[in-house]
Amino acid sequence: AEAEISDPTSNEHSQSPPGIRLDRFVFWASLIILISTTSILLLFPETSLQKMKQVHGVLTLDLGWLFLGFVFLAVLGLGWLAVSKHGEVVLGLPGEKPAYSTVSWFGMLFCAGIGSNLLYFGTTEWTGYFLSPPPLSGALPGSLAAADWAGAYSFFHWGISAWAVYALATIPIAFVLHNKRADTLRISTACRRSMPKAIAPKLSPIIDILFIFGLVGGVGTSLGVGVPMLSAVASDLFGFERGLALDTGILIGLTAVFSYSVSAGLDKGIKLLSDINVVLAIVLLGFILFAGPTGFIFNQAFDSLAVMFQNFIEMSLRMDAGSESSFAASNTVFFWAWWLAWAPFMGLFIARISAGRTIRQVVFGCTIGGAAACWAGFSILGHTAMHLSSTGYEGITKLVDAAKQPGQSLDAPQMVVELLNALPGSTFVMAVFFVLSFIFVATSLDSAAFTLASTASLNLPNDGQPPRWHRLVWAFVLAGTALSLMYLGGLKILQTASILVGFPLLFVMGMMFRSLLVELADADSSDDQ
Repeated sequence: AEAEISDPTSNEHSQSPPGIRLDRFVFWASLIILISTTSILLLFPETSLQKMKQVHGVLTLDLGWLFLGFVFLAVLGLGWLAVSKHGEVVLGLPGEKPAYSTVSWFGMLFCAGIGSNLLYFGTTEWTGYFLSPPPLSGALPGSLAAADWAGAYSFFHWGISAWAVYALATIPIAFVLHNKRADTLRISTACRRSMPKAIAPKLSPIIDILFIFGLVGGVGTSLGVGVPMLSAVASDLFGFERGLALDTGILIGLTAVFSYSVSAGLDKGIKLLSDINVVLAIVLLGFILFAGPTGFIFNQAFDSLAVMFQNFIEMSLRMDAGSESSFAASNTVFFWAWWLAWAPFMGLFIARISAGRTIRQVVFGCTIGGAAACWAGFSILGHTAMHLSSTGYEGITKLVDAAKQPGQSLDAPQMVVELLNALPGSTFVMAVFFVLSFIFVATSLDSAAFTLASTASLNLPNDGQPPRWHRLVWAFVLAGTALSLMYLGGLKILQTASILVGFPLLFVMGMMFRSLLVELADADSSDDQ
């Protein structure tokens, strides 16, 4: 099941030692499953969508409690891990120092983990909760209380609980990679201590294939959100007509950018794009903060944070059983499934860049740092849009009013455009926003292609990189999957795809954390002896 491979495009940028081998089973099985699934969706769209909706209903309404309970336990488990003696464990050899500065490290994990979703959902997510408040709130649609809860749920879905899912995946992988010096960078390696030895050789590739399927689905969902937003901004800037043709052109451009980053490697490519993006994001959000309704943004942010922290446990666990509402199933379960679909990938990526850092630093960097950065972005973008809507700004008011109509949904990409048009120097701001969004999406794709290629490789050393051609194959697979999902259309399809791929990863993540506890217990025993 293994074969020696060489990189046909080998050059000075391709840092793959001759010993790196292609895992034929994982590589070809993953490709066949992905191509077959995508082909069925495209050839039989109506039947496929009907079946997906049926499965979606079972996973969200009947099994949604599994998602809520798992993520809540992840927060508790990581909190214990960070404050316990294990929090001081260095992920690496004794005396090993971090390879990246804290700013670059956080920039890479944040850009890879959030991408353009910050810009898209930060601007638009509040509208759904504002127009249809959660039952927990008791608020009337469009009221001041609904505004507070809209911000609270946005913060919740992109806050501590969400980023805890990433941290939960990162630490088991980082420990076996840097402390146990595992010779492969893949999810199954971090699950090994939870598998009976007799079945581990057969179960490991299945886990890796599940991970690949989940990541491609998660990235496809993110692209299905990010590319239409880029198309809407490009349409307003350059006069292009919005549609599948423009979406395809944007995807081709993204492929070209991440092809450069893939050829440059992790240090030069992804690190450079992440550093640029952190600067651009701070400049853009700072400009919107001070050019927009600054006082309203801060006041509304604090109101929403207060509501979220006051109701955190109920928001974490409430499924609204026995009521007609499906708020948790349609929203919280979807977001947790989406974060779960991305989590093993983020675990592999963050683990690789976290050598020399303690478990406590990784936990707090992900959960507190990631959440705080998201809260800042959501406050600035979302509350600026909310203020424009409440003060009668025509462009946004029309979109919100249209979304109130039965059977209608918000034109989210256009809302992003209208927000930018309301700012001083809107054309320049929109151009910066386009570049920022473009790099955000490209960075996520770079990181994902790198991780997928690593998973389908054998004998990859800690500091090694898969062949360039291998990474490019996965880059094109990601783009093709995204295009297929966009062709089928609708956020509901994207939500269903995320939940389908996120569900099996619940169990994989549980195996990873159990393996970590076994490894830490072994380390304690060795220290005592």
